[in-house]
Amino acid sequence: MARLTTKGLQAGMIFGGIPELTRTDIAAACSGLEPLHMHLIMAKYCDDIHSALAALNEIQDLMCDKSRFWADCDAGIRYKIGLAMVQEFVSATRCRSCKGTGSKTVDSKIADCKGCGGSGNADKSAASRARMSGIPETTYRKYGLNDPFTDFMRYLDDIEIRSLERIARKAS
Repeated sequence: MARLTTKGLQAGMIFGGIPELTRTDIAAACSGLEPLHMHLIMAKYCDDIHSALAALNEIQDLMCDKSRFWADCDAGIRYKIGLAMVQEFVSATRCRSCKGTGSKTVDSKIADCKGCGGSGNADKSAASRARMSGIPETTYRKYGLNDPFTDFMRYLDDIEIRSLERIARKAS
């Protein structure tokens, strides 16, 4: 899976080089995925801005379909939140506690990291999500946006996992 990024270098290359897989290779690996799944993978692993914008539009529609909360939400706020979701998904930061592995050694046993819940990604605070979405923190907290935001991000993480598993099955 680590090779599914155009940011990688050829094996044995110290500096420079060309990616082993091109965007076309990754797009071909994504064939058969649902449009949102493909757009999210292309946005995250290929830095494809067009896919990120397409994912944003699909996420806003899905937000309304999945939750009455988002359907009743102001369209401007929903757009800003959707944009923040795409940004958070594409630029996921690693958990500092487990260094992105999702697990830690506790009493000679491997267990899920408590800091990130086993995801390997750092949890975002309500304040940082409010800043990222450009919504005043008081408004963000007043409308209770953090819990629905977190739930939807878990859904996007599940999409990523399922998509990468499907790509891995196709590649093997």
